Amino acid sequence: MDPTSRLRLSLGFVSTIVSMIFGTNKGRKNLLSPGAIEILYTSYFSRICMGDIAGMLEISPSSATDLVNYLEREGYVKRAPDLENRRSIQVIPTEKGEEWVLSTEEKIYGFLESGLSRLTPDEQKQFADLCARFSGVHDTASFTSSMRSFRETGTQNRIPLIQRRNGRLLRLEEVVDTRYAHHRETDIKEEHMTVKPRIPETSDGIQDEITVEQYDHMQRGLRDDGHLPVEELVRTTKPGDNALEIGPGPGYFGLEWLKHTTRTLLTGLEISSAMIRLAEKNSHEYNLSERVIYKEGNALSMPFPQKTFDFAFSNGSLHEWEDPEKVFSEIFRVLKPGGTFSVSDLRRDLSPEIYQFMLGSCQGPEIKKGFQTSVQAAYTKEELENLLQDISFTQVQVIAHPYGLVVIGEK
Repeated sequence: MDPTSRLRLSLGFVSTIVSMIFGTNKGRKNLLSPGAIEILYTSYFSRICMGDIAGMLEISPSSATDLVNYLEREGYVKRAPDLENRRSIQVIPTEKGEEWVLSTEEKIYGFLESGLSRLTPDEQKQFADLCARFSGVHDTASFTSSMRSFRETGTQNRIPLIQRRNGRLLRLEEVVDTRYAHHRETDIKEEHMTVKPRIPETSDGIQDEITVEQYDHMQRGLRDDGHLPVEELVRTTKPGDNALEIGPGPGYFGLEWLKHTTRTLLTGLEISSAMIRLAEKNSHEYNLSERVIYKEGNALSMPFPQKTFDFAFSNGSLHEWEDPEKVFSEIFRVLKPGGTFSVSDLRRDLSPEIYQFMLGSCQGPEIKKGFQTSVQAAYTKEELENLLQDISFTQVQVIAHPYGLVVIGEK
């Protein structure tokens, strides 16, 4: 059997089993409709407000309200004021709702583990990697983007299978057997996305006041949605650490780090005076202005003595560094012996699905344009590894993930 048909058969089986797990097979009435299940699962795994549901399910606001009313009446969810926005109402699962999700997941994980037990550990990993590549889903964010992409274009991607011969409607197997009887290529080679040459972006930062405000709005949204990855920084931070942030922009990344650490101090080195004014304003909103100072300057020549900081980090500014090798050398200089650093940024070889998801999250034409040029100016894992070869860190590693790159190291 050809690969397409084998996959169709396997996924059909999985789909049937999952429907049985959710109680929707053989005409049985399930207490929860597919839309209600999606609301319950989304509220369990992420923050969701009443105003989000209609757009998420692509239904009318009244239909979304009806679904939430039903879930609330049956005791699966409750409404509560959003602590971050008093004008918004959040949908939160009750203990009954959480127990339903966990009970359903017990069955799903049991089914998956039963099937995986037929594979060796290496085969299990290979199977998971292939499924991620096939679906484009690597984590919760790419799951959301893939679902959105399918809703927008999925029904357009069809293979013509409705065919007639002498007035008779052909059966599925007849059409499929004809279509896939001969492979179009007998020697199938792995396809790699073509990585375009790097196009450097501005090295002056964002100076325009209007664009600065738009960028602040976008970064605030990323923070509110939990997309500022500070958890690992917090985990590796010691109480009392004195840290340097390179290119803080409006400051949210470093301020979130300060907020979740103890007795720490932060210095933000920023090339844009407009961004500094905004970051200082935001630090007052966080009530952290006594623990952070922002200094205008260029990372190519940092205005700090050597061996000043315990820790250095940056998120989203690497692609703007005019001479990254020089900046990493400066990081080495200002770190104390044993000090560590973490630099995260976009990658130029983003998958098309993730690129479109991230682009769609940008608000305003200037921010969208800035994102596009930032991706063009970003690096690949191999480029950064070559760039870091001659810097005298005790250890250094470039980690690639679906959304970007992280460089970590120690002096």
